[in-house]
Amino acid sequence: MRAWRAAGLAVAAWAVALAAVAVTPAAGSGAGTTGAPAAGAPPAGQLPGSPREKFKARFVGRPAPDFTLRDVQGSDVRLSGLRGKVVLLNFWYSSCGPCRRETPDLIQLHHLRAKQGLEILAVNLDDVLTPGTQHVPLRAFLEEFRPPYKVLLASNEVFDLYGSIPVQPMSFLVDRQGTVANIFWGAYPGQVLDKAIAPYLATGAAKP
Repeated sequence: MRAWRAAGLAVAAWAVALAAVAVTPAAGSGAGTTGAPAAGAPPAGQLPGSPREKFKARFVGRPAPDFTLRDVQGSDVRLSGLRGKVVLLNFWYSSCGPCRRETPDLIQLHHLRAKQGLEILAVNLDDVLTPGTQHVPLRAFLEEFRPPYKVLLASNEVFDLYGSIPVQPMSFLVDRQGTVANIFWGAYPGQVLDKAIAPYLATGAAKP
């Protein structure tokens, strides 16, 4: 964790603030809300039968739907071609506030864990959620943040394959065998993501 703390200084202020509360984005929007559950109550959105838990039950423990998408450099990337790596499949769009706040931590996570087998695929939803922008917001985003990981352009087909992504951002953790191991509903601090991902990066480990 020493390496993570050193790498995350640039985003420590907002990351600590987010870590102190439960992040519960409003369903169907990119805006997040925060709040603490009553003592002894399950975290908001995690009640049995809640939309979040139903969504997770649909994907977690099952093979991640395969796809091929083009990245912003014009190369095709196939998810199944990354078998053997741990993949964080992050769905987002350029003008999404929580997505933008999460991006610096994803960059630091890439620098910290890429050599251990973590592949971050940032699937941009602009063409699906905000069509007609001619990628102007995306180009501005890339110029501002310069993400070192692959940025892919989503299709309607992939959007549907992954449950129409009811909140943004949303990240699917895919293990080395291509199985969805976890879903991060909304924006999460890098330290939380790192703690959840690290066990899957252990040599030969399929699950923690």
